[in-house]
Amino acid sequence: MNGIGDVWASAADKWDEVMSQVGDDDWAKETPCDGWTVRELVDHAMHWQGRGGEVFGAGVGADADWASLKPALAGALADPANLEGTAAALGDTPKPAVAGLITADLLVHSWDLARSIGADATLPEAAAESTLMGLQRLPEEMLRSDRMFGPAVEVADDASAQDRLIAFVGRNP
Repeated sequence: MNGIGDVWASAADKWDEVMSQVGDDDWAKETPCDGWTVRELVDHAMHWQGRGGEVFGAGVGADADWASLKPALAGALADPANLEGTAAALGDTPKPAVAGLITADLLVHSWDLARSIGADATLPEAAAESTLMGLQRLPEEMLRSDRMFGPAVEVADDASAQDRLIAFVGRNP
């Protein structure tokens, strides 16, 4: 993977794969996100991808549907100029950090969604590794706030990148 746009695209492809398997009976199922149904998880993930679209000038907003959002955000993240500076709407967070967070959100929630509906939860290994490395660079107090991730779960030193990522964000792989 060459850059954040490639990692995001890999996460987006996994999201597509899992979402294509969501059936009418799945929307009310519980997810690994404490207290969230599949519907709430999908709505959350799409909201933050839309916010990313706003931050990176993709021409779509938080209310965009995935069919519009995916190609627009992929194009915006492919342009390095869109990753310069900070996102004023998100507390002047550096744009590369925002890109990493929306990528992590989509990738981890792909795992959550897959686990909820009984689909293949295998994440792209390179995307999991890259995402974990990015998250590990962020301040712990930011990561472990009420709006982000729970306490990390311990895994074996030789665990896969996916298991290390999932454990890092507070879920049992």
